[in-house]
Amino acid sequence: MKHLFFILGFFVFSLHAQENSSIIINTGDNNLVNTLPDGRYILNDEGASYFAKLSLDCVSKSEPHYFYRAIQEEGDTIGPKDLWPSFYGCYDWHSGVHNHWCMIKILKKYPNIPEAGELRKRLNESFTSENIERELIYVSSHENGLFEFPYGQAWILKVADELATWEDPDAKIWLRNLTPLSSYIAAVNGIVWESVDRVALSGSHDSPAMALSFAYDYSISFHDDKLKKVVANAALKYYNKIQNVPIADEPFEYDFMSASLLVADLMRKVKTPEKFVKWSQKYCPDLFIANRVTIPLQIKQSEKHDGYESHWDGYHLNRIWCLNGMLKTLPEGSLDEATKKEWTRSMNEMWDYAQQSIGVGNYDIDHWLSTFSVFALIGYE
Repeated sequence: MKHLFFILGFFVFSLHAQENSSIIINTGDNNLVNTLPDGRYILNDEGASYFAKLSLDCVSKSEPHYFYRAIQEEGDTIGPKDLWPSFYGCYDWHSGVHNHWCMIKILKKYPNIPEAGELRKRLNESFTSENIERELIYVSSHENGLFEFPYGQAWILKVADELATWEDPDAKIWLRNLTPLSSYIAAVNGIVWESVDRVALSGSHDSPAMALSFAYDYSISFHDDKLKKVVANAALKYYNKIQNVPIADEPFEYDFMSASLLVADLMRKVKTPEKFVKWSQKYCPDLFIANRVTIPLQIKQSEKHDGYESHWDGYHLNRIWCLNGMLKTLPEGSLDEATKKEWTRSMNEMWDYAQQSIGVGNYDIDHWLSTFSVFALIGYE
């Protein structure tokens, strides 16, 4: 843990520096979703199989690997799997991690799909105690203990959180083996967020709100009262007084998530539902006004979907997962029917737009948008 303190000052500086800167619906060629009674999409069995295949293909594909190429030295005879025996696939470490969450979520909710056996086999391979121990050694010994903090480490906490709420014999073994790594990362979060005084809004890998949100979920599942308190205090310190956030101006630069809605997703967890309503009505009042809600929820489209433009697809999928989370928390009557219909219509349009780019052979899209699609619809059941 001593390594953490060497880089903490730099991490704080980087955060501060950014302050200025069941009707079947056809989506593309796949019937991936059904419609809930309130009009929102929900993943169906065919959709679960579709995304399971994408994640299975991804997690076992070590090339191309962006991060490994960045650190590779001439003459190296090792590959990504030698460095990260569990999370070596999917172009980068954090995508390897969150695709494991995706596989767990699909197997947990759709245990009878044809891919179930392959999902279980692949998860058994990843979550051995030996592999996780090597992952822990790498994470704790690189970047002074902050390797892939906060984004990639946040996804480890979400993997642990998902396993903790699953009464499955294999899942219990996977969680036991993962615990040394997830416990280390939980400790990292407790140290960092207790030490950072202020942060910037971000919808990228450095998003404090996304990391805090997943850390809070973890703290609830594992009864980690100390971490829960640290996260709640940090959330209130950073975001409690923000009003009239400029959602309509997003995404900022190459953000692939919604900086503003990630904050709302966090605050709904640390506040009571009643206090969350009052806060959110000041945070983004247009979300609660039927004839203005289309302004913050407008669909920003690009004819080009690959490369960095695929970030727009991820951005819209992330908005769906945050809005679904808010709908879980908002008390009945907080949204009038007209406004809620606009939320639902916008969320479904966001889904249809994002799905145009997925599963058509672009690895720079599929390696991460499979997870984002699954989280959008069933991340917050």
